[in-house]
Amino acid sequence: MHSTRAVHSMMDEDLQVATHKSIIKTLGRQYTDAAQFFVELVVNSWMWGEATRVEIKISDSGSQIEYEEWGHGMDLDGLREFLTKGKTTGEGFSPKYKRPIRESYGMGSLAWLNLGRELELQVHKGRFDRTIMLTESLIDRHWAPTDQSTWKPLRVIQAPLEHDGLRIRIRSLTKKTDPAEVRRALLARANVLALRGYGPFEVSVNGEPVKPEELRGATLLPVNIATEYGKIIGEVLILPISKTRAGISEAGMSVQQKHITCLQHQFFGLDQYRIHGLSRIQGWVNADFLRRLPGGNDFERDSAQWRLFEKAMRGFVRNRVYKFLRQTASRRELRSIQYLNREIAERLRRSLRRNIEIISKAMIRTKAPSPASQASHHVAKRETGSGRMKDRKSKTHSRDATRSVIRLKDQVLAFDIAHGGDRG
Repeated sequence: MHSTRAVHSMMDEDLQVATHKSIIKTLGRQYTDAAQFFVELVVNSWMWGEATRVEIKISDSGSQIEYEEWGHGMDLDGLREFLTKGKTTGEGFSPKYKRPIRESYGMGSLAWLNLGRELELQVHKGRFDRTIMLTESLIDRHWAPTDQSTWKPLRVIQAPLEHDGLRIRIRSLTKKTDPAEVRRALLARANVLALRGYGPFEVSVNGEPVKPEELRGATLLPVNIATEYGKIIGEVLILPISKTRAGISEAGMSVQQKHITCLQHQFFGLDQYRIHGLSRIQGWVNADFLRRLPGGNDFERDSAQWRLFEKAMRGFVRNRVYKFLRQTASRRELRSIQYLNREIAERLRRSLRRNIEIISKAMIRTKAPSPASQASHHVAKRETGSGRMKDRKSKTHSRDATRSVIRLKDQVLAFDIAHGGDRG
């Protein structure tokens, strides 16, 4: 007969933290935005694969998606690393092009589960070739009963790749993917497309190159802020008027973590100032210490890291961007304002000339002089009579402005006429 303590001890030994096999599919479906899958792949190809070229092919029939990378490829160890999800990788620099490598958890590649039911992965490096298949049904069937941290829902097939790199095919698609939307997402979120000095890198979607627009004439304000959690780097662009779009819906800065955009159209308080030129603001800032929420579309805004980041960026925007916009008003803007003022004055002058008879008949003095003011006026006139005689001989003596009212049907127009000389 066992004591109560012994029974509790036996029960406690059976307790353990376990994960269900559906966690893989659950994690993959956190990436609700299908385009985010391609953003993750392109960034990984640039960073880990040292790729020089990436081609994305999305079939018109919606039957298959193909992603092909030309890089240094994967051997068996690299393939094992790719298939290990949730393990934090280290930081550093790639061996050939010295591209910065950020720590990663390898979760983004699971987003294929949000696109289709079957994944084919081909890798090649030197003489090493492997092609594996991964499907939802294999995930459901294969799960190690004794060790739930490992599972083998893989099938190795023979389909060699002809160059170093990798190829991913997704079949049995469950969601339609728009090539134009993928291009827009890559331009907006994959900052590596705009980085220079790290070797060649080009991306195409259905044969159309994905290139950031060259903004000639734009003013660049570099961002390099050191904080207790790490650096904030980036660049703020102030576009020329010729490149500015109407409204501010496409303006603002994007916020990135590990060169993947999570937020867009951020002004960090700049929109609270009464200033023209918000639509000219673009750019990006990257802070690796920020914590992304599952799905990669936002950050943990209640964290100390975000509060410090936001405070630093508000200070940068106030001291650099706002100050720049105030001090360097565009000459073209000033010319357009001056032209508009001249146009308004000329139209008003033509209108007054055409309607001079109506205006003279409708003009009414709003304030008649009182008897007291008339008496004081006569006294002042006698005291300064000699001075007045001299002024009358002058052709440019000043007079007080006249407040007049024009009544035209149901409309009333009040205005002051400032007189200068005999012409008025």
